Amino acid sequence: MPGYGGTDMRYGKPSEDFGSVRFGDKRLDERLCKTVASMEQDSQGSILGSSGSRHDAKAFYSLLGNENFEMEELETAAYRATGRRILESGIGRVLLPQDTCDVTMNGHEKTEGLGYCNDGVKGVICHSSVAFTEGGEPLGLVWQQYDSRPENKMNKEGKEKAQCRPIEEKESYKWIETTRKVLERVPETVESVVICDREGDMYELYAEAQKLGCLFVVRMVQDRVTTGDDKSIQQLRRTKAIGEVDVEIPRDSRNNVKARTAKMEVAGCGVAVVRPKRTDKGQPGTVVLNLVRITEVGSEGEPIEWLLATNLPVGTAEEIMLVVGYYVVRWKIERFHYVLKSGCQAEKIQQRSYGRIKPVLFIYSVIAVYILAMTLAARAGGELPCDAFLEPDEWKVLFTLINRGKKPPKKPYPLSTAVAYLGELGSFRHSPSDGPYGVKAIWRGLFKLFVAIDSLARFMGQV
Repeated sequence: MPGYGGTDMRYGKPSEDFGSVRFGDKRLDERLCKTVASMEQDSQGSILGSSGSRHDAKAFYSLLGNENFEMEELETAAYRATGRRILESGIGRVLLPQDTCDVTMNGHEKTEGLGYCNDGVKGVICHSSVAFTEGGEPLGLVWQQYDSRPENKMNKEGKEKAQCRPIEEKESYKWIETTRKVLERVPETVESVVICDREGDMYELYAEAQKLGCLFVVRMVQDRVTTGDDKSIQQLRRTKAIGEVDVEIPRDSRNNVKARTAKMEVAGCGVAVVRPKRTDKGQPGTVVLNLVRITEVGSEGEPIEWLLATNLPVGTAEEIMLVVGYYVVRWKIERFHYVLKSGCQAEKIQQRSYGRIKPVLFIYSVIAVYILAMTLAARAGGELPCDAFLEPDEWKVLFTLINRGKKPPKKPYPLSTAVAYLGELGSFRHSPSDGPYGVKAIWRGLFKLFVAIDSLARFMGQV
């Protein structure tokens, strides 16, 4: 059976991703890997809870304060592992959605240096990019940066003044900086597609992508002036549809909306947009964009409409749907944020300073991508074996737990079966209204599995 990504590749545990870390002290390197292994086995626990003892937890806290500890070394190891997976997957094009989430920490009043992520809300602004295959398989974290506002700048200086600041001084600059950084980490032999939501709809980002020679897909919100003295979105809406397609709209459990098939008409056109008046004069005078409109027809409620900007071709319905398919992958980074905050309990990180929160948040982010990758790979079906994510002792014990003591098979069974077992361990109830196994059931199942393995190891050590 092929491994992850259609090859013999294993995804690799988060502790393996950090295996190349070299702080210049072998004891620190070993302590990091040991703690990460504990954290990946109990993603919902505190450092103290997952470390197994106060001694181990104290050793990790000491690691964070050690003069040889370098956040850059931690990041480099994880990004290097992602680059390796991109290469081993054999893909020719990688999707790089980026997005922001607020990690709120209102209860952390004594944490030194911790500012605000929103008006009156303490916490960390976390901006991430995760690498995906064109089929939506996660390949790892490729960039993450953090910010924490000392105060609400907008209320102090006003919106008008804030808009006139250079792009490098605005928080929105993170979209451009991330675009640069992710391209540095993707192998040169692989084509990159940067994907952003409405916050990334910036003239400066389009100009930067044009300069860097990378592909992009961005959700539009600005109706920009074109060289023909028209408006970009208005021109797109006047463009005649070139076909209709059926699009599967996923279930929205939060709003109690069932999954459905929507009939959509698609249209595309090319425009040259003019540099906005407030934009730095150092930016090019015009940027050429291809625009996509996909609009629901025959809807009983409010119709769905997506407006996208790209530099991919949009001359046919097939080319337009490829662009739309790329944008849909962006939603999976929102699931990554969900796993990070709800599964890994990132908002409960307890550290003395903002500087020491960041490495813990980064480690949990790598673990969150791993959990998401396992869940999505199992949902995709196929014959992907469980050893693409689980070690032999893990999938064997898992089989025995679910099958009431039966002897496990000699060869790895499908990952979809393993995830079903984890879902069962995680109290997934199989009711008719339930969808496929979610990430919450998976991380609960993983925790119970590792508790069972640890208990078995302790028992065997006493025999």
